[in-house]
Amino acid sequence: MSEPQAKRRYTTQLSFVAQPKLRRLLARGLLVGLAAVIMIGIAYKIEDLSFQSYLRDQKLETTVKVIEIREKIEADVFHRILELNELATVLGQNPDMSPTEFNLKAVDFLMANPEVKNIAAAPDLVVKMVFPLRGNEAVIGLDYRQNEEQFAGVEEAIRTGKGIITGPVNLVQGGRGLIMRKPVVTRTATGIKKPWGILSVVLDYDKFMERVGIPEFEKEFDILIRNVGTQSSLPAEVLLGDPAILNQNPIELSFNFPFGNWQFAASPNGGWPVHRPNYVAGWFQRGLLITLCLITLWYVMSLLDRRRLAEKLLSTGIEALDHGFVMFDSNRRLVAFNKKYKQLAGGSGMVRIGARYEDIVKANLDAGLIPDAVGREEEWYAEWSQRLDIKEADKEQVLGDGRTIRAYDRPMEDGSVVGLRIDISDLKKAQIAAEAANKAKTDFMGVLSHELRTPLTVILGHAQLAKNFRSMPAYKKLLAEIETHPELTQEVEPKLDAMSDQIGKMMEAIERSGNHLFTLISEILDFAKIDSGTLSMDMEPATTCDIVEPVVEQMRPMVEHKGLRLEAQCAPLDLVGDSKRLQQVLINLIGNASKFTDDGTISAEVTQEGDDILFKVRD
Repeated sequence: MSEPQAKRRYTTQLSFVAQPKLRRLLARGLLVGLAAVIMIGIAYKIEDLSFQSYLRDQKLETTVKVIEIREKIEADVFHRILELNELATVLGQNPDMSPTEFNLKAVDFLMANPEVKNIAAAPDLVVKMVFPLRGNEAVIGLDYRQNEEQFAGVEEAIRTGKGIITGPVNLVQGGRGLIMRKPVVTRTATGIKKPWGILSVVLDYDKFMERVGIPEFEKEFDILIRNVGTQSSLPAEVLLGDPAILNQNPIELSFNFPFGNWQFAASPNGGWPVHRPNYVAGWFQRGLLITLCLITLWYVMSLLDRRRLAEKLLSTGIEALDHGFVMFDSNRRLVAFNKKYKQLAGGSGMVRIGARYEDIVKANLDAGLIPDAVGREEEWYAEWSQRLDIKEADKEQVLGDGRTIRAYDRPMEDGSVVGLRIDISDLKKAQIAAEAANKAKTDFMGVLSHELRTPLTVILGHAQLAKNFRSMPAYKKLLAEIETHPELTQEVEPKLDAMSDQIGKMMEAIERSGNHLFTLISEILDFAKIDSGTLSMDMEPATTCDIVEPVVEQMRPMVEHKGLRLEAQCAPLDLVGDSKRLQQVLINLIGNASKFTDDGTISAEVTQEGDDILFKVRD
């Protein structure tokens, strides 16, 4: 493969790996974005509801204050209306009242109402009397029919017969005032009502407003007070404020006076607030909270993605196992398994998520899938339950199809159980074959050892006899015949002794090698017994010197033949053990030391440390 092709392939693999991750990030980003939109919408709705509640509180507070002002104005105006009606009644009963009499009545009225600038009586709509006269001389002779600014109000008061309050108007005598007008009616001798004229009371506009607390109220609120008339077609007359206030959704109240209807509107200076106090700080806190929530959501989703990937990887790994895998929760209900486990469980329909471990075992027992339990199902189940309870549930099982499995169940800290089902059929067959081969080997080694020991024993026996051939009858007979020939005795006997010594040495060598071979054969047999697990120990009382000294004497010729020295330091200690096996160990150790030592000394030492006896071989 060329280098460009390799790069393209590597890039393609990376893209395949990156695409799922990119999709997960995109999906996570969309969910987080949707959550952000929802949380911002909820935050906006909460802010809107909070603002509406705050606005209602503001309007309620404003309404209470407006009502207080309205009550003051109504009480003040009603009081003056009553007094004006009383004065108009007196004047109607005495239409020919002289200026002096009028002044006396007007003095009482002005004394009770400091804001009143003057009182004027206009029979036939021409002012004839006014009190106080000083400062109001210009009013005398005023014909309301000729005054367009005031005639409309005068005409309206006469038409309704109830009177009217108008203003503020520019007064003839100067300044601004509120004018309360009350038509005066007389009665003829027959009781018929007859218009006499009009009675007007001029209130100082500024003092009246100050009396009812309007200046203080205007420090907080924009105010509109206007006279909307009674049933007249006259346009609304503004008493105070700017009609533009009506565009600010003000609090609106009404004054129901006998002389007409007033409208009272008020809103905070500059209009109602568009948001609550600390609006920016509140949104900043919400932004921090939303950001924290989104970060937490992103982190939780990352953890969930990692968990899903881990679960997927675990599931893939479990399915890739060549063994059956199963996991039960603390209530012994199935939470995870792979196909191999279901196959080994006989494909039972009970193998499903949520199934109880006991129910799965009972289903297999009922189906006869456990040959060992056939005919003794209850006993087998009781044994299985006991093993599971004492956390020793490992066991080999033979399935109905002849396969052998090893079942491993391990409890976890939370009470869950994880298990493996390993098909050991091939291993079992191999084990049986190995055990058979090992038995055949052991039997063969036993037979071989027996067959070798028998002739070797004969050889050793004859070697021992040959070594002591001087005690044999044939040798004694030959020696006796030589002695009968004195002339040969001196010549033959030395030669015969030399031959006897040579034969003895040869027999000793044969005996030594035979004993070594005998030992090797015994060791081979012992190895076979160890391998087969049939080696037994003969534990008997003995002393350390009885064990060490024979070994040293047996191994000394071999060691000294190599030019080495063999020394023994044996403390006489009592023990219980297999002396033969201990001697075999010492022979092997000394033999190994002799093989790998060129010069020097090999020492065998026995010491005691506490309750332990140590056999040491040093080279």
